[in-house]
Amino acid sequence: MSDYSSCLVSSQYSLQCLSAVGGLTKVYLGGTITGSTEVSGEIATISGSGTLYGFELSKNAGSSLTETINNSLEAGTLFYQQDLVLVFLKMDTEIRNQIKLLSQNRGLTAFAETMNGDIYALGLELGGGYLSAGSGASGAAMGDSNQYSITLTFYSKSPMMLLDDTLPNVVSGISIVG
Repeated sequence: MSDYSSCLVSSQYSLQCLSAVGGLTKVYLGGTITGSTEVSGEIATISGSGTLYGFELSKNAGSSLTETINNSLEAGTLFYQQDLVLVFLKMDTEIRNQIKLLSQNRGLTAFAETMNGDIYALGLELGGGYLSAGSGASGAAMGDSNQYSITLTFYSKSPMMLLDDTLPNVVSGISIVG
């Protein structure tokens, strides 16, 4: 019989006061990550080069972050897929040009900031992420949304992790714009 003791649940979980809200406020894209350290399941430091660019997201417009656990007993594999859906209201040349560059990139890094003030790191392992889907829509009626919507997909060996502090306090060697 196999020993699965290293996989056993190791603590309890108790309900907390209601205080969470849904949604994303901002995403940071870019930079080249060369290293990171983890402390107690959160990212304490990230080193690298280049620039992270901030993209503000409209409230209640459909931007979201979803993580899917992919576990196969048949193949003996376990991996995590994070899908970052970004909605940019009003189709214009500036965001069109940025989406074009994102779609050509094969190793994206992203930091997604939630309405709760938490920041999740994406693309730190397995070569980063990529733009897996996207569309632009003018809407049919005057009240319809005129928007671009893109999905950035990331794969990892571990569940996504929070930064243990603000982005400027965790990241070194990478400029942050916006």
